[in-house]
Amino acid sequence: MNKLDFGLFLPNTSGITVFGAEPFPQNVPTFAYNKSVLQTAEAGGFDFALSQVKWRGFGGETHHWNYSLEAFSLVSALAACTSRMQLYASVAIRTVHPAVIAKMATTIDDISGGRFGVNIVSGWNKVEYDQFGLWDEDAYYNYRYKYAEEYMGVLNALWSEESATYQGKFFHVKDAEMLPKPSRRLPIVCAGQSDEAIEFISKYADYAFVGRMKDDVDALASLSDKIKEAAGEHGREVGSLVLMTVIAEDTDEAAIAKRDAFIANADDAAIRGWMGFQVNDTHKQGITYDSTPTLQKVFMGLHLVCGSYETVAAHMDALAERGVKGVCLSFPDYMADLPRFIAKVLPHCKSYQPVH
Repeated sequence: MNKLDFGLFLPNTSGITVFGAEPFPQNVPTFAYNKSVLQTAEAGGFDFALSQVKWRGFGGETHHWNYSLEAFSLVSALAACTSRMQLYASVAIRTVHPAVIAKMATTIDDISGGRFGVNIVSGWNKVEYDQFGLWDEDAYYNYRYKYAEEYMGVLNALWSEESATYQGKFFHVKDAEMLPKPSRRLPIVCAGQSDEAIEFISKYADYAFVGRMKDDVDALASLSDKIKEAAGEHGREVGSLVLMTVIAEDTDEAAIAKRDAFIANADDAAIRGWMGFQVNDTHKQGITYDSTPTLQKVFMGLHLVCGSYETVAAHMDALAERGVKGVCLSFPDYMADLPRFIAKVLPHCKSYQPVH
């Protein structure tokens, strides 16, 4: 059985990955909350954690994603509170010059003792950036991966060259110095499944988020294989990570009942806000509120694993058998669900091989 890397999708936004109208036990993110769940995950043998970046939420009575903690600041503090797990912070590349991120990432690499990496977010949600005057034109949707390539060009130059010079369409760096350098080549994560995204991933990323809710194990494995093949053409290796929401209970029936309760009490106003923002993205044309199944709307279109402890464990093992590198897990209620996942699901996972 292949080893599956287990990761934690940090709860640094309100609502996380479920549009639930019933108030969660913790719906406003705090450092203390994130520290507690991350240390629980590290003690339980998880391999990595990732903090997303979000600059505007979707409203509704739950204020879904309206509350968020900035990814790099949060992970910098968490790095000093952990000792083993790999940590990733996300950057929306429209918001911060790559030279600033290069220095910030190097600093967190030092704080963590060489356990830090960066998640590159090209950015699709226009309103997040337009509110700050950071959106020049809608044509960005069609050249965002060219922009991301230049972003990576500057990062790599500053991280590796004594004196960095980079001349591109979007970024210009002249005889730039950045000391100290990172302790290692910092790993890069990226998400995206379009042809443009996969081409970018194949050239620059070490890990790629894959999967939508409708995807089964075969579909996820096929996408993982497609990314591996594309990376191989550049002489590189890229591991696929499935971002998923987990609902695990004693029985399949209990898990499904919990899922259905979220659906019955969903925050429809927040869902409509989320769906409304997506229509701006030329890559997401045809995705509408009416055309999207209810299950996908309530769980944000992400891969959902719902079942007994044994059912969930079998799903993890099936992904590992098909060559998926890892999973990044989100839970409706981290404080209750994460310890139960560690105690009840992981012992059934043959693909779970903790390193303490």
